[in-house]
Amino acid sequence: MIRRTSVVVTIACTILLAGEARLTGQTALIQQSPSGARGAVIGTGTFTSFVENMDRSLAFYRDAFGMDVPALPASGERPYNAANPRLFDMFDIAGAKERHQSARVQGTSVSVELMEIQNVEHQTIPMRPQDPGTATLVFIVRDLDVALTRARQANAAIVTPKGTAVTLADGTHAILIRDVDSRLIELRQSAGSATANVTASNILEMRLSITVADLEQTTRVYRDALGFNVAAETPFSGDAGTRALTGLTNADVRRSRVQALGSTLWIEFVEYKGVDRAPHRMRIQDRGAARLQLRAQNLDALVDSMKRAGLTIVSVGGTAVPIPPNLKGALVADPNNFFLTPFAPCDGCAPTLAPQPR
Repeated sequence: MIRRTSVVVTIACTILLAGEARLTGQTALIQQSPSGARGAVIGTGTFTSFVENMDRSLAFYRDAFGMDVPALPASGERPYNAANPRLFDMFDIAGAKERHQSARVQGTSVSVELMEIQNVEHQTIPMRPQDPGTATLVFIVRDLDVALTRARQANAAIVTPKGTAVTLADGTHAILIRDVDSRLIELRQSAGSATANVTASNILEMRLSITVADLEQTTRVYRDALGFNVAAETPFSGDAGTRALTGLTNADVRRSRVQALGSTLWIEFVEYKGVDRAPHRMRIQDRGAARLQLRAQNLDALVDSMKRAGLTIVSVGGTAVPIPPNLKGALVADPNNFFLTPFAPCDGCAPTLAPQPR
């Protein structure tokens, strides 16, 4: 989430994110706007899960995975942030109140932000593996048995039939669970990986798996409009491992993987057929919604190219909006209603505002 509770923290986070970009001689696909400016994605930032109660969700990720979370204040509840109308314009949630904090794994880049939005109309979206728009967190772990035991103790729900791990085609062991908000989480252990000396930092890496309505369309958008690299495209098949993992015994699946330049995060797209599917129609405030930050170069031109590619710009006015302190961002829905927020620093466009009265 683009921080606004502290100018120092926000600026520091922005600098940190920019410093993480490591362009290795590859050239990003740059989109040209009618004005001649060029826009590009130059990395990824925070993944956010939108939840009913942030405190409850943070406690789950602490207990289930040993992740570090901000301490509770003496009141026993983390406070809501001061109102920020410009942020609310980006999300199109006028009149809301919100709070957000992250759970992190020490010594890794793994971080999950939990954001709670109240005081606006919302709904809870059921998350099924096969429904386009379902975003599944994928945690790569040292020891799957240790991870699963801890998740069970935190009352995670087990989705995989029989409650035991399955073996995927590449030898990976995996199991599908749900967190306290019913978001799907896949735990994976690579074949032959070491399990000795496992500590609280059992999670090694995070990926995203997004169920899509049309793999070719989604891959084309991320490649052509956003400049992501595409890899590992497969045809439809009756993949036995996926069927065992999800319990969808009649499903055929096809996949691809994409990655933004300047990012280490892999996003896996999965399309199902042979089973009933119900595409999600979510708003950002709905429980079950998810988004990924995109670090941008020439943000306005990038947003223009996303719009021309048929993506929906949710932000008020259909453009990127200024957000204190001196950032611009936009909320964009991809073809499957997974949300993206491209953002970039700006020079004096949004100085820090005084806290707004409630």
